[in-house]
Amino acid sequence: MTRALALSLLIALGAALSLSALPLSAQEQIDQDMVARIRAEGFDNSHVLELFNHLTNVIGPRLTNSPGYYESVEFMRDKMIEWEFEDVHVEAWEFGRGWSLERFSVEMLEPRYLPMIGFPVGWSASTPGRLVSEPIMLGGKSAAELRSLQGGLEGAIVLTRPIETNFFREDRPQPQFEDRFTPSRSLTRSPSTPPAAAQQAERSRRQEASRALGDLMVGGEVGVQLAPTRGEHGTLFVTGRDQGEGAVPSVVLAAEHYNLVARLLEQEVPVTLAVEVAGRYYEDNTDAYNVIAEIPGVDPEIGDEVVMVGAHLDSWHTGTGATDNADGSSIVTEALRILKALDVQPRRTIRVALWGGEEQGLLGSREYVRRHFEGAENVVAHEKFSVYYNLDNGFAPIYGFFMEGNEAAREIMEDYLEPFNDLGANISTMAGVGSTDHLSFIGAGLPGFQSIHDFTGYDVRTHHTNMDTFERVQEEDLKQAAVVMASILYHSAMRDGRMPRALVAAQR
Repeated sequence: MTRALALSLLIALGAALSLSALPLSAQEQIDQDMVARIRAEGFDNSHVLELFNHLTNVIGPRLTNSPGYYESVEFMRDKMIEWEFEDVHVEAWEFGRGWSLERFSVEMLEPRYLPMIGFPVGWSASTPGRLVSEPIMLGGKSAAELRSLQGGLEGAIVLTRPIETNFFREDRPQPQFEDRFTPSRSLTRSPSTPPAAAQQAERSRRQEASRALGDLMVGGEVGVQLAPTRGEHGTLFVTGRDQGEGAVPSVVLAAEHYNLVARLLEQEVPVTLAVEVAGRYYEDNTDAYNVIAEIPGVDPEIGDEVVMVGAHLDSWHTGTGATDNADGSSIVTEALRILKALDVQPRRTIRVALWGGEEQGLLGSREYVRRHFEGAENVVAHEKFSVYYNLDNGFAPIYGFFMEGNEAAREIMEDYLEPFNDLGANISTMAGVGSTDHLSFIGAGLPGFQSIHDFTGYDVRTHHTNMDTFERVQEEDLKQAAVVMASILYHSAMRDGRMPRALVAAQR
């Protein structure tokens, strides 16, 4: 039965059919009364900005296992308890030591004074106080030239890259309604062309130089290493990882300021820089946490089947992790609050998860999937799992979902989105997307889908940057996303069958 025919029959039958269960397709039943109630609760009594404000403005950066991260775990767990979610708990897993920045400055003192824009990388070692010296350019030197400097850079401020000219100036393509049937390149990879001999030789030269530079940075001889960001207009793209003992303090500078110093050195104009990095490591507790809660299913036959939604609670440390991913964490928690406030009685269990360690490689979600859905001991749980929805990259609102080549699930999602077409949610694309926590579920053979958000300005301005702040997100967009997500969770939990599974090339 087509949607048009179904709607025509509804009109003809009139009062013979209940408006609380309109059949929008041959398979799906959409509870229009529940949709209206979700809209009313989500738009008129929203708490999503309360969560988002606290995560971004009050707590701020949430680098995994930093004090801010632990504070956010406690805050979100306590909110879930306050809102009477069921089985609220945290699941610990081994991550490693945490880190936070306690003091930092980078300045040009000569040929004129300039306070410079920069930020240490995550887990950077500290400098022994304030280092003041003329910087040394290492960027662009050959491996032989770099090896000749071994032992001669004690306490030096070094520039590790040539002048930066390759900037992030384009966001990823925005999925369009018209493209929803066409898999993206992430699902249909074309064979790569082998590089030409000259290109291969240049690549080998750069790799050798990179290894030689890395050797110089081992053992703590260098005072501090500086590198340019690929962002523009003072936007800093900064990540990092724990390099262990003997690591060199590391700072990312705004490209405009880094290039200024590099050009002055090229022209043999004397330059003096002053750099200080003071960070703190936290080793008493090396566990990170996933925050888990649910609304239990009530159906005696399928109540233990699971519909799940999640987002990552951790962030990088320069901004306040607003779009990556305080908005996602706030939205998925608010979606569950909406359903709880309406006292829904879902047939399946609806579970929410806030992951830790996503920025270091989807670590929290991978560990959760390993514990609960992999191995012989989890065969039953794997079979009873219905679907996982993830909210991460891009700006709210929700425009739809990347359906990862799963055509049967895409058709269902179109029906779930139809009541919200007026809010801009109308794309259920066959394309896939990488680098978000839904991949942990796909890797275990479970249906996992990432929501589609707005990428305008995301990749060039906010993703992993110092500009990922409260101002980037609008309250009405948070509300829209929470309302759409609450309805999708409800209908996924109420449908007769579990979400269809499909093994596609997106298992990457």
